[in-house]
Amino acid sequence: MSAGGHMTDMMNRIRQNAALKVSRRNKFKGNNRETNFSKKKLSKPEYDFPKVSNSELKLLKNKIKEEAIKERKKQLIVLILFAVGVTIVFLAFNYY
Repeated sequence: MSAGGHMTDMMNRIRQNAALKVSRRNKFKGNNRETNFSKKKLSKPEYDFPKVSNSELKLLKNKIKEEAIKERKKQLIVLILFAVGVTIVFLAFNYY
């Protein structure tokens, strides 16, 4: 029977892996002496947001909407020009 060495090696690896699991488990149960994250206090960052009145907020929203519309128009023009260019190149290579 030639599988004896392979079988013992497999059983040894299973034992080694089981031993590793126990040592890892202790770290998460609170036996980790290096760092104890359960004792740390959480502090919330403080933000200083500027206050904006309702009229300024409406103006800002309108400005952003106008910029978005202009950007969409630019993208549409570029898309149309690209499609026309591809069509011209396709027709030029097929018919000449």
